[in-house]
Amino acid sequence: MTKPVRYQKGQLYRDHGVVCSLPRARPPGRWLGQTEAEDEALGKPEETSQAVQHRAAARSVHAEDQRGSCYPGSSMTLSEFVETVYLPWAEAERRASTYKGYKEIWENHLLKRIGQVRLREFRTVHASRMLRAIAGECDLTKTTLQHIKAVLSGVFTYAKNEGAFDGSNPVQGAMIPGNAREPEETFAYNLVQILRILEILPLLPKGVVATAALAGLREGELRGLEWPDYTGDQLAVNRSTWKGVVNQPKLARVASRFL
Repeated sequence: MTKPVRYQKGQLYRDHGVVCSLPRARPPGRWLGQTEAEDEALGKPEETSQAVQHRAAARSVHAEDQRGSCYPGSSMTLSEFVETVYLPWAEAERRASTYKGYKEIWENHLLKRIGQVRLREFRTVHASRMLRAIAGECDLTKTTLQHIKAVLSGVFTYAKNEGAFDGSNPVQGAMIPGNAREPEETFAYNLVQILRILEILPLLPKGVVATAALAGLREGELRGLEWPDYTGDQLAVNRSTWKGVVNQPKLARVASRFL
């Protein structure tokens, strides 16, 4: 059973007109005033006890921060962390198409703008300025900017899980620029239009278009179909294929009575 960590409060003492801190358990061979690290001045005797306590508390917080920064990854630049830690993890744990999207966003939009910022020094203002710069330089929609923000946010979520970053995720509070282009309205063919298209297609393309349209399949799911997936009145979506890489579909389902 792991014992809980205990932090000693120590005690205060006065030496030559200065209030100092003294640990309760001193290492063998040490004596009063031997080093500044052992006996650190906290304030003058004319200061109130409350001021001395506040000063001691501030030094304690600083010490906690120093202990947290001892993780090797905390001194990495964002570029070093993404390229040596995050992207290899994403390649192993995420779908091949998802990994490709993460890598392209990093290389095309993030690397040159914020890659040299140290991971532990990254703030919301860095993400906000980056998004404004991208919106000003590139003709991207708000949806695309949201994707870029989501990728960067995922980097810090993973860094927190690895102990390379503490505190709240600095990307979550960054705002999408209001002057960014609105996404265009999307549309889908209705049944009448689909049937008209099928009328003029040769047999093989007709089968592909009918399967995709009437079963509502994504391109990767359409590529991943095999004959055993079709039972005569049901079509099971069991896999998705992207550039030869076979993955599980985003949503396993059965298209009933689609033919």
